[in-house]
Amino acid sequence: MSTYVKRQITGVLSQAAQTFPALVVTGSRQVGKTTLLKHVFGKKAGFVSMDTMDIRQWAREDPRDFLRNHSAPLIIDEFQYVPEILPYIKEKIDLDRTPGSYFFTGSQQLAVMKNISESLAGRVAITELQPFTYSEKKGENFETWKDWFSAVMNYNRQSSLMTPAQGMMESSYPEVFTNGKIDKNLWYSSYIQTYLERDIKTYYDIGNLENFHRFMTLLAARTSSILNYNSLTSELGISLPTVKKWFSILEASGIVFKLAPYYRNIGKRVTKTPKFYFTDTALAVHLAGINSAEYLIRGNTAGQFFENMVISEFYKQKKHFNINQNLFFINHRNLWEIDLLIEENKQLRPIEVKLAATINNQHIKNFPKVEELIDIITEDRYVVCNGEENFKMKGINIVNWRGL
Repeated sequence: MSTYVKRQITGVLSQAAQTFPALVVTGSRQVGKTTLLKHVFGKKAGFVSMDTMDIRQWAREDPRDFLRNHSAPLIIDEFQYVPEILPYIKEKIDLDRTPGSYFFTGSQQLAVMKNISESLAGRVAITELQPFTYSEKKGENFETWKDWFSAVMNYNRQSSLMTPAQGMMESSYPEVFTNGKIDKNLWYSSYIQTYLERDIKTYYDIGNLENFHRFMTLLAARTSSILNYNSLTSELGISLPTVKKWFSILEASGIVFKLAPYYRNIGKRVTKTPKFYFTDTALAVHLAGINSAEYLIRGNTAGQFFENMVISEFYKQKKHFNINQNLFFINHRNLWEIDLLIEENKQLRPIEVKLAATINNQHIKNFPKVEELIDIITEDRYVVCNGEENFKMKGINIVNWRGL
């Protein structure tokens, strides 16, 4: 039996519901949007799902009658199926701007954002729910990003240590994580099929679904790398515009995200192409066809998946705290790279990600190089690794990934 796991974004939602008449929670399929809204607002708000065909038809054919019979406060699930109802909800809101009147969920973010921007501009708060963070899976929630970051950096070793392979293969999707009886590989296979058939095919003209699936598997094998559209085009035998469109679909759907390169005032010496990651590392591992923890950790892509796991935690926390801090990386002529730069107070905090358990001088050699190139690097530098304890090495903070 599954149990409810408190979400980090809860405080942001509660605050938004006290300010705006409407609130939208977007995010990829199965990240727990409906469960979250029901748990936070279900005691005071009614609930209706547009996933149900007869309800959907009623809302389309007679929206005023539908809203007369479903008074605010109201949770409307999967509202992207009935965008026609939004102008009528706008009418209701303009007559009564009581905060927290309407709550929406939507899985397809491109469709959601287009409809919302046209219909409820200025009346709605938009939030984006991610798959579980590692801290949520540990039962930890924090008031601020600073509190979370401090906890990561002051991690105390737990009695039993999860291995990196276990961490990379542990699902961040609520249903899989909370229900130990689920066959994870079967669930992911069904998830991918549902995503392709129901969402992608419904909203986008992508042509061959089999080729799109191949595209996803190819991305999984290349996660944590520079986004090279031309290379993908060559390997798949499809056009460059198609590859770019397909990646945009995955990004808009919350399956993957980009990490921007940092190149301000540096010129041609660094790459200006983003890297990309999966929001759920276990999905990337599944798409890559890896079913064994031993095979994963011994394979030549172990470092990539470990980096994906760590970087995605910073990305998901940023989204859930709804903060404006920018996340970057820097790559200098493919000679050296800093995996993550966190922009804060006009300074950049550098973080390296290393799968190794024993950190040596080789692992920290890029910090002086980035300091020479950029004059706003903080004195706080970090290596997130597979060590068991947090400590300092030549002024560098060596951090256990399990503190994430």
